[in-house]
Amino acid sequence: MHPPGLRCPSGALVRPRQDASLAPMNADASPPTDRILRAILSIIFSVLCFSVLNAMSKTLSQTYPVIEVIWGRYVFAFVFMMAIFLPRSGMAIFRWHNVPSQVVRGLLLFFSSFLYFHGIVDMPLASAASISLTSPLIVTALSSKFLGEPVGPKRWGAVVIGFIGALIVVRPGSAHFEWHTLWIVGSTICSSLYQLFSRRYGQAERPDASATMATIVGTAAALPMLPFEWVTPTFGWHWVLFVAMGVMAGVGHYFLTIAYSQAPAAVVAPFNYVQLLGAAALGYLVFGDFPDFWTWVGAGVIICSGLYLGHIERQRHKALIKK
Repeated sequence: MHPPGLRCPSGALVRPRQDASLAPMNADASPPTDRILRAILSIIFSVLCFSVLNAMSKTLSQTYPVIEVIWGRYVFAFVFMMAIFLPRSGMAIFRWHNVPSQVVRGLLLFFSSFLYFHGIVDMPLASAASISLTSPLIVTALSSKFLGEPVGPKRWGAVVIGFIGALIVVRPGSAHFEWHTLWIVGSTICSSLYQLFSRRYGQAERPDASATMATIVGTAAALPMLPFEWVTPTFGWHWVLFVAMGVMAGVGHYFLTIAYSQAPAAVVAPFNYVQLLGAAALGYLVFGDFPDFWTWVGAGVIICSGLYLGHIERQRHKALIKK
């Protein structure tokens, strides 16, 4: 979920057109303290929105087919985006330079959501969040092949340690292994490919147009399966949850955008790990789930490797500025 492809396993790429309050940070300048605080508060609020979104999805999936939950999330996110983007950008949000690449990105995002939502039906939210935190590590591991970016021994070391943490969480071959974790592993891989694809092909597109296409593709991809599994919501509260999922996705990505526009990624990125705390709290309060000891150990290893990787990137960025 780092620029230029801002993303969460449960939502679309959203970056509204920048105005004065969302001006990109100058690489040579240090942002004022008030901007850093605004960025930190924004990223925390953003990841909490995503945690709530996942809890809503898990709740609805106890009663409705997962594909219907995913479809509702995309449809109402599209409605929310139209309310935000149309007044600001007009019909420009429906103009794309490279439609095939946009469709591929949208499908990768859809399958990431599809797999993630299936996975959290039968496993704790915090366990799923722990595995999904390996996405930046996968992006780093594949960046040499897909983007031609050098990785280097230090970054490879961080990647290997992070994957060891993921194995601690998943524990394949042990009595505690749950096959549902494979849904989350698949989702994380799709998410990583989406980010790589966005970095390679998405720079020529308007961010709001890309977000619009992602919701259109997600809605269309869910439609063929929907008639075979549709269950009409019978409770008003369920309709509220369906609508709220779309709102949470839109609000979460909007504040994610604000965070990365107000401070350098090296400052903002570590606060993405707050999602693990949000997932653990909601999992316990709403579903009575709480991660076991080894899940916390594995999550700690993943977070440490991610923070170290962020430190390496920050040092590399400083070195490039000095040149």
